[in-house]
Amino acid sequence: MKLEATKEDIEKIESFLKRQARGVLEISARTKEGAPASLKVSPVVDKVPFPTIYWLVDPIVYKKISHLEGQGFTKELQNKINNSEELQEKVKSIHEYYRDERIELFKELNLELPENMMPMITENGIGGLRDFHHLRCLHMFYAYHLVRPHIIGDMIDEKLRSFAI
Repeated sequence: MKLEATKEDIEKIESFLKRQARGVLEISARTKEGAPASLKVSPVVDKVPFPTIYWLVDPIVYKKISHLEGQGFTKELQNKINNSEELQEKVKSIHEYYRDERIELFKELNLELPENMMPMITENGIGGLRDFHHLRCLHMFYAYHLVRPHIIGDMIDEKLRSFAI
């Protein structure tokens, strides 16, 4: 479901980002109050590949996830993934679906890039990761989770509920 960004949405987003919002295609998820929570952006902005097509822009959730990352939760999740073949396969699938969605979006928008830049679109996962068994920024995984729920987002939700922030 495409949710067009209003002028007010763009102002909120730019206030949060503290810069101009570039490549915004839609609001992909909203908070209960109706504010932008996740953005879908073009996989190419200013002729440069954007490895992340979903951006978390809910300032409250962003801050909470930053706190979790600061407390070592990314490393904790990565350790769980490293010790579970089932989780490794699920994380790999998240990256593959994300990559495939980015490829489709690239085609749908009739975008072009030099051949040497195409691997960022066609081979990399969330946040430009090449190893599909790894995490990087939990904000990126969570922005995607708000659109297409997945196990990492569920684990973040669980941690947020149990962690008084």
